Amino acid sequence: MTTPFPLFRLPHLVLIPVLEQMEFMDRIAFSILSKRARMYVKLLKMKCEHINLKLNGDRIDMIVFCDFTRVLEVNMYIDEYQRSTFKNQYKRVYSWRDSSLLPVDYALSIMDVMHCKSIDKFIIVEISEHDCIPIIAKLPKIDEVVAEHIPSDNYNYYSYEAIFHKEKQLLKVLRTVLPVSSAVTISYRFQNQNHLREILKGNFDAVVLRRSDNRITLNDLWITNAKILEIHTVNVDVRDLNRYFKLWMKKICNDRLEYMEVRIYDTPSMDLLLDGLNAVSVPIETQREFRVLGNVKRSSCVASLFFSIFLSGYIVVDSIT
Repeated sequence: MTTPFPLFRLPHLVLIPVLEQMEFMDRIAFSILSKRARMYVKLLKMKCEHINLKLNGDRIDMIVFCDFTRVLEVNMYIDEYQRSTFKNQYKRVYSWRDSSLLPVDYALSIMDVMHCKSIDKFIIVEISEHDCIPIIAKLPKIDEVVAEHIPSDNYNYYSYEAIFHKEKQLLKVLRTVLPVSSAVTISYRFQNQNHLREILKGNFDAVVLRRSDNRITLNDLWITNAKILEIHTVNVDVRDLNRYFKLWMKKICNDRLEYMEVRIYDTPSMDLLLDGLNAVSVPIETQREFRVLGNVKRSSCVASLFFSIFLSGYIVVDSIT
């Protein structure tokens, strides 16, 4: 049987030493030629530390890290041209277009030869005008989804209708990738609070809200179902936080919660926050930002919630029992 690839004509015992002498980028390029090529490269047992994917408009960027060093970057375009560029140390090494493969197929092939079972982070920077759902629907397990999604910081340049259209597109992407993810970080300010609540209700190990101007209410806290909940905000009523702690201790909400962190970029009333929680106040004479852990126990004393409150300039919470 003939083959268009001369290397495949070599006996197996000869081919493997040849592959071992190849540069890293040459091995990767060889592996995506065919399933047979990928099988041979997998025998080299190459390993990576982690792999990130970034959705940046009409491009998906794949970044491979080994020993905390970026060893490979693949720019895969999801427009009508479907181009792919492979880079090493920011220099283009290989670039081609193969209409028989989706951009994500390159990512899956590289993950296979690097023996990587999951994507460390899938970062959403910008939503494409092209339909990317068939592409990202093929992604394997994702450890964390990060929704940055610009143009959230450029509202003055977009109409409300344009922003809302982008937000619905973002939600479609999130609905596709979140079912295979165990954690989500949101740095996007949702125009429709129901869209944010749809995420908060998810059965995740961790939910992090880093956008400080997302309004957080008692209803938002009530519906959360994450083991770890981290909130950065200035728009929160401390009375809602107080009520939430009391509801949790009575087993009325989120029995999965194990750790909660709230960063309040303001100077709220600690009396309102700690009312009825049997707390001990500990003033700290410093202008720096410190962290204090509180141990909140349910009435059954079976489970404990560790929480942190970060304030501007000082912390006054010691523990709640």
